[in-house]
Amino acid sequence: MPEPKLGATRGRVRGTSIPGTRIYFKPAMGKVIFRPTNVIRSSERVMAINRKLIAAPVKPATACKGKPWKEFVACLSKKMKEIVGK
Repeated sequence: MPEPKLGATRGRVRGTSIPGTRIYFKPAMGKVIFRPTNVIRSSERVMAINRKLIAAPVKPATACKGKPWKEFVACLSKKMKEIVGK
């Protein structure tokens, strides 16, 4: 597989029926949707957030691991605000 473009990250979905594509039904549209498995993050703002997350000593999801869902989401939001600064 070729290296992704700047800002692109490989998706986590593997072994799809059409390589590099994720297929699912979207009820709101009443259609079958084909999406690429990779994610393109090309804006400078998003790239800056990614750099802050890479530099973080403890990743937000790791710090909040093992909590009930409601607490996990609140913890994740708090940790992301600490790292990103919003």
